[in-house]
Order: sequence, then structure tokens, then C-alpha cells
Amino acid sequence: MPVKIHLLNLNRIIECEPGNNLYEILSNEGLMDAPCGGTGLCGKCKVRIDSQEDIPDVESRSFFTPEQIAAGWRLACSYKVESDINVELPQQSAMDNIISQGYLKEFVHAPVPLINADAYIRSRSGNENLAVSTADKMENCYGVAIDIGTTTVVASLVDLNRGKEIESLACLNGQKAFGQDVMSRIHYADSNSRGTELLQKTIINDLSGLISELCNRHKLTKDNIYDVCVAANPTMIHLLAGINPASMGKAPYKPAFQGALSLKGIDLGLPVSPFCNVYCLPAVSSFIGGDITGGILACGLEVPGEKTLFIDVGTNGEIVLADGGRFCACSCAAGPALEGMNISCGVRAAQGAIEDVFIVGDAVHYTTIGGEAATGICGSGLLAAIAEMRKAGIINRSGRLQSHALVETAAGKKRFIIDAGRNIYITQQDIRQVQLAKAAILSGIYALLDEVGMRAGELSRVIVAGQFGAHLKVESLIGSGILPSQWRQIISYAGNTSKSGALICLLSQPERKVVETLAEKIRYIELSVLEGYEDLFIKCMQF
Repeated sequence: MPVKIHLLNLNRIIECEPGNNLYEILSNEGLMDAPCGGTGLCGKCKVRIDSQEDIPDVESRSFFTPEQIAAGWRLACSYKVESDINVELPQQSAMDNIISQGYLKEFVHAPVPLINADAYIRSRSGNENLAVSTADKMENCYGVAIDIGTTTVVASLVDLNRGKEIESLACLNGQKAFGQDVMSRIHYADSNSRGTELLQKTIINDLSGLISELCNRHKLTKDNIYDVCVAANPTMIHLLAGINPASMGKAPYKPAFQGALSLKGIDLGLPVSPFCNVYCLPAVSSFIGGDITGGILACGLEVPGEKTLFIDVGTNGEIVLADGGRFCACSCAAGPALEGMNISCGVRAAQGAIEDVFIVGDAVHYTTIGGEAATGICGSGLLAAIAEMRKAGIINRSGRLQSHALVETAAGKKRFIIDAGRNIYITQQDIRQVQLAKAAILSGIYALLDEVGMRAGELSRVIVAGQFGAHLKVESLIGSGILPSQWRQIISYAGNTSKSGALICLLSQPERKVVETLAEKIRYIELSVLEGYEDLFIKCMQF
């Protein structure tokens, strides 16, 4: 007999069979996600449960105080629902701070030929060489440029005739319920009999929701959507296509395919015209995908010019060094710390997230996104805090917390207090997470420079792309040690260049050839096999 889960703050009831895992139930409903994918390691799936039959589990004892346990706080991932329960969920992150715009180079407006129904029928009747109508002769032809990130998804409606972007919408990637990074999702896809199918269904639902909402807002139907371009990392593209990504999760880390991929929108189940193709920008390796080739295209780096370092920082950090038409790239596992995850009081960059921190004497001052009451600290605030702590001598070069008026000890562990009243702090473990991310990015940069025989001082430009740079100061990047101080004057932010690359390919067929040629030129460096890389990584952990 089914049992009932009463969600108190949503005034909703979910039924399930006895013995089901609470995290899996909530994540399948799109109500919860955790960086560790529900394995009990991160402590982010906190819920308050009102049940007389509840007995605290070992994991809950590790993440909660005795008072919190007595109040009913538990980890959803370690809780089995055996009877009717009342559940209080944590506050959901707002969705109005996902960055949809990015730098966009100039390009020629020349969309791909669009096949209308009459021409399609006639061509299938035997005249394969029949000339078809093109975008400038057809009314109400629209396309969608899509950026599928590991954490967020952005879709832009585009008028193909006028070459005009109409509106962008965004959502969190529903696959986050199965793990915060690509390796977690690869493992889920490979270890569950229907894993790949479920992950594909999840991203298709996200895309369908965004496309349908864009059409509704502008009084269009699905038959008005004739073309779709997608920029994403290789794992996201594999899952979009329903291809098991398992080969990218183990040595020798080879994707099932490389280069560009063309799919039929109707085969995927997207709400688009029956004649709509889905063009996926080309990938280079298992970890350098269309989001990066699209970013290089959007910034115009395919044209030989200044020595440029392009960095897209997310749960993975992709780095490309462009030098006179030559490209060298690597990928590093930055982890979710710089996006506010895997951090004790970490939150996404949403309303109320601490985005900047200042230390004046023995006092901490901060600002939040939207000026709202602080709910936690996001990646930009975390780096700002680290930079300020380093400057104030609160942490030393090795990252260890020092004795200071702003440092307290709780349960035998030191932590830096940002807001005592709201219980927001940074622990020693949080600092280590930042060090690991910093070391991954900085060691990748130095490895690329060494690979091409270039000194850091020879660079003319450093471009930071992606969601991460939206609320980030240059001083935080420098002060936290992610980038060398000598680059202070040449760092710029480019925004969501992944979506910009998809937009260019949507509006210009010649640019698809450009990005495919570009992808063939990029030389991928596998950091783990480089001689001396481990020593370099350890050295880069120092602040």
C-alpha cells in the first residue's frame, strides 16, 4: 500500500511505495539535487522530517548538531520512507541570474536552407535535386540557439529571416539530480540499466519546456521552429542523443563520436517542425566539446592574432591557448566548489547569494545578489572571501586557517565567520576545495604554456567565459591565486560564449564549416599523462 509524503512548504503530497529512498523520490520530481548525486558525501540534501518512527542515521549525525537532529533534520539520501511523513524542503534557488548573453563577433547572416512541407513532399516523390525555399522567402521561420551546461540550460528564440535574437530563457539542468558533475552522470548512465534513457529524457524535458515557453510567449507554434543549434560539452551531447557516455569515464577516455552531430528534432521528441534539424557543434575530445569550440568561434579566435588564453570555468575547467592560428587545449576537473557547491554554506549564484566579501579590521562586510538577505555564499563570494582572508593573513600560503578574531572553533574544527547571525561561514575543508579547484585550473594553464614553449608574460589577452565570471572581480581571481597577478590588466569577461557560438551557427551556415575546421586544428593535451604534472599540481595549491 502506498505511503504519503506531505511536502509542508509546497502544500503537496507525493505517494510512493514503502522502502523508497527519499532523495530519489524528490530528485525525480525535480525538487532536489546534490553535488554527490545522493551518495551521502556532500550533505546538501537536508530536509526536516516530522515522523514518530524516525531513527537518526550515521550520515545525519555527521552533518547536524544534536539540536538539529532532535528537530528532525536529516539527509534525504539516507532516509527510507516506510510510513506517512511530513517533510519541510529547503528554499529553492532563484532562476533569474543565469547568464544568457555573451560576446558575439561579427558574421555574415546566411541561415541554412529551410525545407517547407510542399517542397519536402515533392523532393521525396523522386526529384531529389528540387530547389527548396530558403529563409529569406519564407515567413515566420524561427530557430533556437541552445547552451546545455552541466548546471544550467539556456535557450534563445531567433528570427531566422531577420537574423534577430528575440528572447532567452533558462533553467537548471534537471540532470543535476543524478550528480553535479559529468563524471557522476557518466557513472549513473553506465551503472543503471535505464540510466542513459532517463538522463536523455530529463534533458529533452528541459529543452521542450524552454522551447514551448518561448513559442507561447511569442504566439508561435512548434511548426515555426525550423532549426536548432546546440553547444554543450561532450557528455551532455552524448546524453542528448541517447548515446551511453561510459567510454568517456574510463581510460583511455574516448567519446563514442567526435566532431559535429546532426539529429532530427522530431526523433528527439522536441516540440519543433517535422523538418527541423538539430545541429550540435563539434567536439574535440571527451572533455573539450561544442561549448568550447563555440566559444572560440564567438570570440573570433579562429583568425590568427594576439596570443590569447581562453578559459571557461565551471564544474570542469576548459582552457584553450590560441597562438597565430594554432590551438592547444586541456580540461581540468575544477569540481563544483567554484559554483558554490560542495561548500558548507555554498549556494548557487541566485538572489541572496553572497557575491562579494570585504574584511575591514575584525569586521566582515559583504554584498548579495539582488541586495537580498544572505542565504549562503556563491562561487564569486567564496573567491572574494579567500582573497580577503589571504590579504588579512587569516590563511597562510598553504591555506591553513590562522588564529584570528574572525576564526572560531566548532566541534574541534576551525571556521571563518562571515555572518554569525545567519550561520554563514567557511571551513578549513571549504578552503581545501577551493585550493583543489585553483590548482586544477592554474596547473592546466602552466602545462599548456609549457607545451607550446610560451612564457606567461607573452600573453596579450586572457578571456574568462561562462557563468562563473558574471559576479566575479578580477582582484578575486588574482587574490585567490587562480590567475597570476601579472595578468591583472589583460583579463576580460566574455559571458556565455557557448550560447553565442550556437547562435552564430544557427544564423550562418558558412560558420558551421569554420567551427568544424577549427575543431580539427585544436590539439588536446591530457594533463594526467604529462611528466611532472603531479608536482606542478601540488605547487599550484599554494596561495
